[in-house]
Amino acid sequence: MGSSSDTAYTVATAPPSPTPTSSSPPAATMTTVVLSPCAACKILRRRCVDRCLLAPYFPPTEPHKFTTAHRVFGASNIIKLLQARCRRRALSVYLN
Repeated sequence: MGSSSDTAYTVATAPPSPTPTSSSPPAATMTTVVLSPCAACKILRRRCVDRCLLAPYFPPTEPHKFTTAHRVFGASNIIKLLQARCRRRALSVYLN
């Protein structure tokens, strides 16, 4: 699967187009795609886990976003803010 810091995602892909004689709809097949670690984990030089808190906000293709946020807020404060946001979201879902 690559190095230990790679993040794997399972993606549904469609098979090749069916022949004209086939009447059933094509079934999706599952493919595992290996991506590089998120930009935050790459810059902080740490292992990017499957449920990385920073990955949705700092994709591997845009390291400048994390670099800018890291300079302004610091990595630990960014993580604290995102953890608090996740807790508030979970609490609001639970209460509604």
